[in-house]
Amino acid sequence: MLLVYFGSQSVWAMALLGLILLLGVIIAIQAHRSRARGGNEELPGMVGEVTQASDERGRARALVRGEIWQVHADAPLQPGQTVRVRAERGLMLEVEPVPERDASLGEPS
Repeated sequence: MLLVYFGSQSVWAMALLGLILLLGVIIAIQAHRSRARGGNEELPGMVGEVTQASDERGRARALVRGEIWQVHADAPLQPGQTVRVRAERGLMLEVEPVPERDASLGEPS
């Protein structure tokens, strides 16, 4: 019925509109299915700077992503040292010291 009203020129326009809508639906479905990364999920791999030296249990404080976190490392940490986050355990981050040559790399690799 629309074909009679609009003529044969509108068939191409309607087909193009249908393809655009189909593409939009496919993109929306993929975006809905993908898992959002945000908050603490993106911490592993980030680097930070130690603000307080390690105590006898290996716990220290570090500035990561603009926030002071309680961190734990196997090696002793000193203020100003660069560390990389290995894992997040509640409100504590497991970190490892970053060699000086890799410290300038910044955010996660």
